[in-house]
Amino acid sequence: MKSISEGMTNFYRRLTSDGYHAEDVNPALKQVEKAARMEQMRRRILACTDCPLGEYVQGRMPGTGNTDTPLMIVGEGPGEDEENWGLPLVGISGSLLTLILNKAGIRREHVYFTNVVKCRVTNEKGGNRTPMLEETKECSKYLQYELEMIRPKVVLALGKVSLQYFFPDMKTMSQFRGNVYEYEGIKIVPTWHPAYVIRQRGDALAKTKREVWADLQVALQCVRSNE
Repeated sequence: MKSISEGMTNFYRRLTSDGYHAEDVNPALKQVEKAARMEQMRRRILACTDCPLGEYVQGRMPGTGNTDTPLMIVGEGPGEDEENWGLPLVGISGSLLTLILNKAGIRREHVYFTNVVKCRVTNEKGGNRTPMLEETKECSKYLQYELEMIRPKVVLALGKVSLQYFFPDMKTMSQFRGNVYEYEGIKIVPTWHPAYVIRQRGDALAKTKREVWADLQVALQCVRSNE
């Protein structure tokens, strides 16, 4: 089976020899190559057995959404609903996140959603739990590939696991959320995970909602400043 690179080289040669201009052929082939590489990664994730988590899960959750977006949203890992439905950030937390994005004039299909860990991590009773650092190391290679392929201008990092993927020394969300950091040329804006927001009550809930909204505005301002 020929590689994607070999295919693109052959397609370029054939199309230009048929009289198509290189300035038209190149962007078209880049789109085809990107789509093919993203699909290859999706298939690798769905078949992955590279760590012990893969032995126990019902399914694996590749990222989904607009691969040409300037804004990527990175969560920690899938929950029960995500495991059942096969998509990241579609449970109650993802629904809240979608609501917040809609309030800011952004639809889900305009953004790329993914997680640091592609499999659901559970406790002894089968409930969701936060992935440990050693559990993120093997799986994070897929996130790195997503970042390399999509090259977003801005990442909204949801929760501590996502934050620590980019900056392992940042131990607390409260200290770093809402600020802008840079990772390999990409601006990173950490904010509370929607699951954390849902757990709040009273004044704490009102405060957390304001902070998430403010952090999203910071991320969107970064997007606009790069347009």
